[in-house]
Amino acid sequence: MDTIVSLLHSIGPQHWLVLGLILLIAEMASGTTYLLWPSVAAFLTALVSWLTPAGWMAEFGVFALLIIALTYFGQPMVRRWRNEGAATGLNERASAMVGARGVVQSFANGSGSVKLQDTVWRATSDDALEAGQAVEVASVDGATLKVKRA
Repeated sequence: MDTIVSLLHSIGPQHWLVLGLILLIAEMASGTTYLLWPSVAAFLTALVSWLTPAGWMAEFGVFALLIIALTYFGQPMVRRWRNEGAATGLNERASAMVGARGVVQSFANGSGSVKLQDTVWRATSDDALEAGQAVEVASVDGATLKVKRA
């Protein structure tokens, strides 16, 4: 028991920095943001430990409080940032096609093909459509376009 206590007494700012780096590397490998806040808390604890050397209990208390506070306030911020990136449609060709206009190639019984820019797509529609008619993409389901009259 004395060995553990003496080990805890020897913890300094450099140990918190190493812990923060290890957690940050693990976060970068996983990409989940679950370890981001503990790594930031470790870096901030290293700063607090360097500025005001306190006992190991106080440092662990600061570390725990920072993890809770950063996770509570940081997770919604990261979630909002990720959702804003998704709203741009980056790498989502399907969402970018909604509202685009094309021309019916052939259509029968509610399904057929539509030429959109330089590609012919499988399409469905509730409207009766004829070849050469202009249509607009209402939604996308996999590789099938749901179209309506333009």
